[in-house]
Amino acid sequence: MMKPVISPVGSKSARSPSVSFRWLGQVKTIENRLNPTCDHGFARALSCNKRDDNMITVARVICVLLPESIRDEAAEALQVLAQNVASEQELLISPGTDCGTPTSTDSEIGKFVAARPTCEAYSGTGAVINHFSANLGSDWKRLGRKLQLSKTDLDGIEVANPQVLEDQISDLFHLWKKRNGRHATAEALIAAAQSAGLDDLITTVHEANLALASDASSGEKKLPFSVSEYVEYLKGRYGSDLPLTGLRGEAVPVVKHVSLSLVTNDDVTAEEEMRDSWIMWEAVQDTARPTKKKKKPIDMKEVEKLIINSRVVVVEGAPGIGKSCLAWKLGVYWKNGELLTHYPLLAFLRFRDSSVQSAQYLSHLFPHPDPKTQAAVLNWIKRNHGDHCLLVLDGYDELSSGAQTDSIFSRIVEGDLLPKAHLVVTSRSSAVARLLDLCKTQEPRHIEILGFTEAQVKEYVCQAFKKVEQLRAFEEYLECHPLVQGLMYVPLNSAIVVHVYRINRDRGRPAPRTMTELYTALVLSLVYRNHRKRTRDSVGMEPVDSVSDLASPYRDGIKRMAGLAYHGCEEDKLVFHNVSTSMETFGLMESVRELHPLGETSSMSCNFLHKTLQEYLAAYHISLQPSCEQVNILENLSKRPQMKMVCRFLTGLTKLQGTNDWCSSMWGLFGYPVSLLTYAQRYHAIDVGCLTEVLHWLYEIHQPAVVKKVLAGINKKELVFEGITLSPFDCYVLGYCVLSSGAEWMLVFNRCEIRSKGVEMLLTYKERGRSALSCLRRLRLWENPINDRGAQCIGEAMKNNNCLTELELSTGGITSAALNQLCVSLHGNNTLTSLDISHNTLKDADILGLKQLLTKNRSLTQLNLGLCGIGPAGLKELCSTLHKNTTLIALQLAGSTFDLQSVEALGLAIKGNKSLSDLNLTKCCLDDSSIVRLCQSIMECHLKVLNICSNPFARQGALAVAQLMKTHEYIEQVWAWNADMHHESVCCLLDAMRANQRVKKLLLNSSCRDLIDTTELASLKGRVVFN
Repeated sequence: MMKPVISPVGSKSARSPSVSFRWLGQVKTIENRLNPTCDHGFARALSCNKRDDNMITVARVICVLLPESIRDEAAEALQVLAQNVASEQELLISPGTDCGTPTSTDSEIGKFVAARPTCEAYSGTGAVINHFSANLGSDWKRLGRKLQLSKTDLDGIEVANPQVLEDQISDLFHLWKKRNGRHATAEALIAAAQSAGLDDLITTVHEANLALASDASSGEKKLPFSVSEYVEYLKGRYGSDLPLTGLRGEAVPVVKHVSLSLVTNDDVTAEEEMRDSWIMWEAVQDTARPTKKKKKPIDMKEVEKLIINSRVVVVEGAPGIGKSCLAWKLGVYWKNGELLTHYPLLAFLRFRDSSVQSAQYLSHLFPHPDPKTQAAVLNWIKRNHGDHCLLVLDGYDELSSGAQTDSIFSRIVEGDLLPKAHLVVTSRSSAVARLLDLCKTQEPRHIEILGFTEAQVKEYVCQAFKKVEQLRAFEEYLECHPLVQGLMYVPLNSAIVVHVYRINRDRGRPAPRTMTELYTALVLSLVYRNHRKRTRDSVGMEPVDSVSDLASPYRDGIKRMAGLAYHGCEEDKLVFHNVSTSMETFGLMESVRELHPLGETSSMSCNFLHKTLQEYLAAYHISLQPSCEQVNILENLSKRPQMKMVCRFLTGLTKLQGTNDWCSSMWGLFGYPVSLLTYAQRYHAIDVGCLTEVLHWLYEIHQPAVVKKVLAGINKKELVFEGITLSPFDCYVLGYCVLSSGAEWMLVFNRCEIRSKGVEMLLTYKERGRSALSCLRRLRLWENPINDRGAQCIGEAMKNNNCLTELELSTGGITSAALNQLCVSLHGNNTLTSLDISHNTLKDADILGLKQLLTKNRSLTQLNLGLCGIGPAGLKELCSTLHKNTTLIALQLAGSTFDLQSVEALGLAIKGNKSLSDLNLTKCCLDDSSIVRLCQSIMECHLKVLNICSNPFARQGALAVAQLMKTHEYIEQVWAWNADMHHESVCCLLDAMRANQRVKKLLLNSSCRDLIDTTELASLKGRVVFN
């Protein structure tokens, strides 16, 4: 039988406008030849249908009834039809592949011809048909005759499935069910088997009844022989360990150390700390920010449940953190029967393999040395729509951006292809958002690999350094260099850091401080080791400080690899094929053999030891070019996200030693075509994201003189970060730049997601015992969840601070005990003039520290305790000290809860305080009696501004306020909007303003405007303001 070859979408024949006419002509030809040779039912069906539903009839005729004399003509007609269907949906049979009957995912022809229903489709008779299919064997024709199928029917089935016994039996039951409909019952099938003399088969049906029910409930399936053979082939492939990316001689951590977490749909609250290791590492390495969702720790058993209960599971992680190891381990667990035994077939597909990256058809994803076995497996997979198959897709981010959204893989992820298959897809953060959006209709589950915990980092370090003195020295090194410490949370980076530290220690050289120094030392150490291996030189090469100082053969080899790395960054490529085997890599690249090569010989793919190493070498390549070439290169790649790390390395390698044009091109990355060294004069136009990158460049340069020169001209020495997420490492770099600049700064962080670790990192870098806080005049952390630990770090630093004058920690998620401790830490401070701890929690029992602060501190002039939840008892305690304070000018108690006793205590405290002039009592639940008592108590104080907005007082309260305004000697402003004012109340307030010209402003509701005569209002000359 001629096998029709289906053309892919875009072929010329698929677009021919005359397809439908040729199709009708072919149908007529078949009709004329068919009538005298086939049964009249099919002939009549074919004669009555001239349009699209003819595809069903022709498919049935070809697969079951047609004799050889007209089969070729019918196949040609089917070929033309399939090309017409392909214009709507690409058929997934590659050209020239002998996969039996053609398949279409959407057309009825595909549903009849190729997607033969499995035994589970037959409701009520499924168990019996399952058992018969597994045990009938060559007796299927004898049973078929007893099922009233003609010899022509049976011959057609045999011709359609030559030498494929499983499919012959499947088509037998399928045709029987089609012919008999609701009469095709288990009883009829058993009766036919008895009539055919298949008594042994019937006996085994009854004996296996319990086992069949158990299999059905557990989801197990009897696999065809060819599929079983393919499964064994895959298990053989998963028998060896996946090559780990790492340094020879170093104990590269394995997947058992990796911490997994399930990302939920709940937002992270201010009280919950995000994983510090992830934040620190991602800030250095990746372009995407971590997911701001709650994360629940899970183990491998829970991962298995997620995979079984969800169609798509997305695994996110930083480079080198263990995504590929985890994906490979899933295959090993499946092969050993430890996990995922629910799936008869698990296919592990690496996107780094050229055979996978270039795949266009399903046949490319399920290769096998035997074409017949491959064809049978493909038919089985497509017939079941991928049911009970698990596809592990490793490295989705390594696909091109186009392939991520428009390829055979995107259609599988979306569920257009193999909709019943389950998927595990690993990816870096840069592609996760696109991936989750692609499969959002599949309700995917999201897992993050978080790398080492702090305990696991300590465990790994202890294993690496056996001697106690070496261990202590390394731990001190990490504490002094948070950048390097942050890298330790990624397993591969742990090996790199330990390796470089040992090499530098053995050579008597300082340990690296920056990313540029770390990767320079890594490259030099690998070249050094390669030299010793090749020459067996026990002495080794003469130590050098930079890659450019290497001897010519080694320097030239690094240059070649740097060019390859640069072009990889330019093309967004991490894996390189067809790399010459003679190219010397000095251990900077690794080669991995493909699991399923396209050709007969296994091909190799290469990648750099780490993505960051590729970016370092790309920066080295740019640094070797003339200044004008550097400008052109940076302008061409200015919008590429991977250039962020390349630029950092470039500044570290060149130390900004170049022309102004070179500096201009660096700013051109962010849309600011001005020199880096002169841009500080135009700070008012700078973008905060751009500013953050400049600070990272300055850290990589690591020369205080350059920091001073770049930041010298910033207006008012004020750095404002608003609405941009700052990682702990961003804060550390900022602390370094502030301290190295030698100037006093004002730092403002509005909604920057700075947490306790960020505050700690901001204050970590020290010179001569001084931290960045010693160089700050103002520190504002507004709506940053620094929590108790962050407040504690600030309090400790404030003990030795003689510079900071303004500290704002509003909405920081700080508890009452931590606020109390912070106030205790400020007792001896003599520079702080303004303290804002509003929108935190301060309980009445923890007011002692604040009392002592007001008593002992001699510099504080402004104190904001708004919305801290202080109750009556706490207010009375506070007021008992307030009258002794001689410096406080402004006090905000908004949102506090007063009773009559606390109001009276406040009045007496204000009366005895000679400095307080601004009092804010907004939203304090002050009714008429409380307002009357307050106004009577503060008649003789020095208060100038009284804010009683949003309090439920009415006429009596308004009259008391009017009396205060009329007779008070110092009052200048009264804020009273959002109160229940009537005409009489408003008139009294206006009379008081006319009587006392010192009152310059009265703030009322806009609704009060209607209660005032316009001429009367004009006489007050703008002293009344409506809100």
